[in-house]
Amino acid sequence: MATQRVTVLKASLKNRAGALLNVMAALKSKNVGLTGLWGFSKSGGKADLYVVAKNPAKARAILKKARVYRSEMNAFSVKGKDRAGALNSTLGKLARKRVNINAVHAIAVGGKFGSYILVNSGSVAKTARALRGR
Repeated sequence: MATQRVTVLKASLKNRAGALLNVMAALKSKNVGLTGLWGFSKSGGKADLYVVAKNPAKARAILKKARVYRSEMNAFSVKGKDRAGALNSTLGKLARKRVNINAVHAIAVGGKFGSYILVNSGSVAKTARALRGR
């Protein structure tokens, strides 16, 4: 299983047709590749967008220029072979180290799984040690 620390950028968009396309087009125009993207509509005509970019600094600049950037979060990317309970060993390591998870997102495609585990800034070092078996 491979793990890596990543930065998740949060943006706030208007919840209307084409809003996501505009952000994606801006990222593509600067050749910013993504490893993760998810979003949710909210009340009040807004939507939250979470972006994991291969180049977070470049993506952050683009989101700021588009006036949609809101904040950043600490996360860890976990990848491996898809099987029942694939994420359980990772969750067990975090539980044993008493790491509280803020959010988790996971998907399985083509025999492989990938997950993002978001933790608060005070837990980054402890999470890194737990996932490296220290």
